[in-house]
Amino acid sequence: MDEVTEGIRQRREVNAYNLFYSAVTARSTPSLANHGVRIPMLFPKIEDRTADVTAEPDFVLYDGETCVLAEIKSGHNIEGRDIKQMRECADVDIETAESALKDAQVQDRMGYTGTVTAVEPVIVYQDLDAAYIEEAAEESTQFQDRLEELTNYAVLMTQDYGDQLRPLRGEFNESGNLQSLLRRGIQLPQNPPDQIMLTEGMEHEILAIAIADVWGEKALDYADGLEVSRTEVRDYFSPQHNVRLTDLDLVFDFLVEIGACEQVENHTYRFTRDRFDAVLDVEPQVLSEPVEDYLHGTEQMSLTDNFENK
Repeated sequence: MDEVTEGIRQRREVNAYNLFYSAVTARSTPSLANHGVRIPMLFPKIEDRTADVTAEPDFVLYDGETCVLAEIKSGHNIEGRDIKQMRECADVDIETAESALKDAQVQDRMGYTGTVTAVEPVIVYQDLDAAYIEEAAEESTQFQDRLEELTNYAVLMTQDYGDQLRPLRGEFNESGNLQSLLRRGIQLPQNPPDQIMLTEGMEHEILAIAIADVWGEKALDYADGLEVSRTEVRDYFSPQHNVRLTDLDLVFDFLVEIGACEQVENHTYRFTRDRFDAVLDVEPQVLSEPVEDYLHGTEQMSLTDNFENK
C-alpha cells in the first residue's frame, strides 16, 4: 500500500472540501444555492461560553431557517475525534446558532434575518458507502459501537465525484426544506473547481501548493514578474484562514530553495515566467516529502559540504 504522506492527506482534505462546496454551486443538481442555501461561515468557532459549548465545524449551511453544521472527512474511518466533534456540534442550540449567524452578518451579506428553526449536525465521509458500513459493522464491534455513537449526534453522509451527496445513517432533527433536499441527495459534479485552497490546519504543504497555484500562475501574465509580500498572502486567505506569518516565512524559504520564486527584499518575493517549471514541481514535491524535511535535508547537505571542503 502506498504511503499517505502529510501532503497527500492535505490535498485529499482540500479536495473533499471543494466537492462538498460544489453542492451549493450551479454545477450540482439540484443546486442548493437555487433553493436559497448559503455558506455564511467556513471553519468557524461557534461558542456559548455560558454553557461551555464550543463547536468547530468545517462548513455552516443556512437557508434562512435551518443551520447545518457540517464536518467533512476525506476517508472512511470513524475516529473517536469525529464523535467528539459531532457531540460538540450537537450541543449548539438555536440561540447559539443565531448568535453565530449574527456575528457573521448574514442580514447584511445575504439578506437573511438570522432566525434559526433547527440546528442539524452532519458529518460527510468521502469514501464511505452502505456496503462498507455493513461489512465493517459485521467484522468489528468497535466500528459498530462508533457508528451508533456518531449517529446519536449527527446525520452520517457520503459524497463522491459524479455521484451524490446523500445520507447513509441517522435522522435529521426537523423536516425543513434543506433537510428534504439533503435526504433526496444532491448530484455532484465530476470535476468541481477549487474554491477552497487551504485545510483547516493551514499546514506548510498545502500553503506551498496554494501560493504556487495563485502567484506562480499569475506571474505568467507579467513580463517582469509578479511580486508579493507575505502580508499580502496572509490577507489574501483571510478571513476564512488566519495564516501565521512565521508559517509563511518557512513556506517561502522552501519556494525559494526549490526555485519557484526569488526573494527580492525582506519578506517580499518575485515569481517569473522562467521559473514556471519549478512552480509546477511544487505540488509533486510536497506530496512526496514534508516542507520541513526538504529544508532540513538541504541544510544538512550544505553543512556536510562545508565540512568536507574545509
